[in-house]
Parts: sequence; C-alpha cells; structure tokens
Amino acid sequence: MSKATEQNDKLKRAIIISAVLHIILFAVLIWSSFDEHIEASAGGGGGSAIDAVMVDPGAVVQQYNRQQDQQASARRAEEERKKLQQQQAEELQQKQAAEQERLKQLEKERLAAQEQQKQAEEAAKLAQQQQQQAEEAAKAAADAKKKAEAEAAKAAAEAKAAAEAKAAAEAKKKAEAEAAKAAAEAKKKADAEAAKAAAEAKKKADAAAAKAAADAKKKAAAEKAAAAEGVDDLLGDLSSGKNAPKTGGGAKGNGQPSKDSGTSGANGGATGADISAYAKQIQVAIQSRLYDASLYQGKQCVLHISLAPDGSLKSITSEGGDPALCQAALMAAKTAKIPKPPSQAVYEKIKDAKLDFKL
Repeated sequence: MSKATEQNDKLKRAIIISAVLHIILFAVLIWSSFDEHIEASAGGGGGSAIDAVMVDPGAVVQQYNRQQDQQASARRAEEERKKLQQQQAEELQQKQAAEQERLKQLEKERLAAQEQQKQAEEAAKLAQQQQQQAEEAAKAAADAKKKAEAEAAKAAAEAKAAAEAKAAAEAKKKAEAEAAKAAAEAKKKADAEAAKAAAEAKKKADAAAAKAAADAKKKAAAEKAAAAEGVDDLLGDLSSGKNAPKTGGGAKGNGQPSKDSGTSGANGGATGADISAYAKQIQVAIQSRLYDASLYQGKQCVLHISLAPDGSLKSITSEGGDPALCQAALMAAKTAKIPKPPSQAVYEKIKDAKLDFKL
C-alpha cells in the first residue's frame, strides 16, 4: 500500500505541474499576439495615429488543441491511477483473506495440539498412579520378607550365642595370656630400641650443636667483613681520611689506627656497623620518597651529602651514575626525613660524605 500511495502522489504532482506550465504557456502566447501594431497616419503628418492589435487565430487554435490533449492525458493518468489503486486494493484483500485462512489453520492446529497434550497428561497421570500402586505393593512384600528374615536371624543368633559362649570364654582366657606375654616381650624390645635411639639422638645433637657453633662463628666473621666492606661502598670518601679524627701516637701520623686502638678507636668511637647502619637509614629515607623505585632496579648513583647535626639535609649533589636515578634521588632527598645520627662519632664520619645509592 505504501508503494501505491507513493506512485499516486507522484502522479498528482506531475498533473499539477503540467497544468501550471500549460497555463503559463497560454498566457505567454496571448501576450505575444499583442506585439504587432499597425500605425496609420493621415496625409501631411497632421492626422491622428490608430493602433490595432492582430490576433493569430491559428496560434489560438493550436493552444486550445494542446490544452485538450493535456486534459485527455490527465484523465487517462487519473484512470490509470484509479485502476492501479483498485488492483492494489484487490491484492490487499486477497492477502488479508489468505492471512485469515492461515491464522484459522494455525488456531485449528493449536487446538489439536492442546487436545493431544491433554490426553498425554491424563495418560501420564494414570501411569503414575499405577506405578505408585505397584511400588506400594512391592514395599509391603519387602517389609514382610524383611520381618521374616529378621525373626529367623534372631533365632539363629540366640542358638549360636548359646553354643559359642563357652568357646568364647576359653578363647578369651587364652588370648589374655598370649597378650600378656606379647606385651612383656614388646616392652623389653621397646626399651632397648628407645635406649639405642636416645644414644643416637644425643650423638646427632652434639654433632649438630658443634656444626651450628662453627657456622655461627663463620657467619659472624662474614658479617663483620661484609659490614666493613659496606662502609667502604656506601661511604667511598671516608677512606681518604678527610673526616677522620686525629688519633694517638700509635697512628704515627699516617691515618692508620694503632694496634691497641681497636675498631672504636679507628673510627673515633663509631664502629663500621654503626656507620653502615646509619648510611642505610639515609638510603631508606631517600628511597621511600621515590615515586616508583622499581623503575630503577639494578641502577646506582653516587650522592655527595652534607648533613646538619640533627640529620637535616644541608646540601646534596650527584657525582656520577645513572642520570635518571640521580635526578630522582636528588628530588626525593629534598623531601625525605633523614633520621638524626645515633651519635656524635657517627655524625663526624658522615656529615660530609659520598653515598653509593643503589637499588
């Protein structure tokens, strides 16, 4: 229907446009027929002029014939439109009739299927009732059989119990005697094995203790060496003696501690472990202010730091290493909260030092 309506609209527009164009053409032809004038003048130029308009009868007739043809064409087009519209209406009516017939058939099939389903449900219900009755009958038979078997078993058990009571008492007495004998033998064997196991355990414990003591001694020596090496790595410029305090005559003016001065004497009261621990605190304080420390794993930067006695940062510069890590460390150090040195001796060692900042 939409296609037919669209065609009708197009046909109407064509007829209207054609009619308008014909009216305009007819007006132009009438106007052009007034273009010819006849001028007549009296002798001596003293008379009056008379204007006359000549109309071409042939042009008027042609114009009239064209209008008739156009009207006939319009009538034929209108007839065609009505014919097409009627044809489309008939087709639509046929389609509607076919659709109604199809819906009627579908409804018929639905009712038939509904009836079949109803019959199937009734048959299933009947079968279920029959199955339930059969199950109830089977259950009653099973219960009767079970009761009979239970009574028979009870009678047999009572008879067997009476016959086996004497044998059971004798078997119990014999079993108790054998159990006592086996328990005595097992206790004797267990005591021997326990004594043997205790001796072996003591031997292993003594060996493990000796090994642990040796390992602990070895580990302590390794940690002591690692601490000394850590001081050299973290405070690279301390070995130059720039911040080392003056020592006694045992040093002989060459920056080396005397034999009797010990570790504390060599560091002016600060041990290598103390210095290493405080340097580690500085590194942790700076590292905690990095935006993402994982970006600089495996990289290092040498930082020259200058501290105040309370641990506040006076100045910091980079003296080599990974440029990205150095830049990040300098920015992080300016906002880091560095702890106060644990002692004056440690402060004297690290107040102006180089820190090997590693991640």
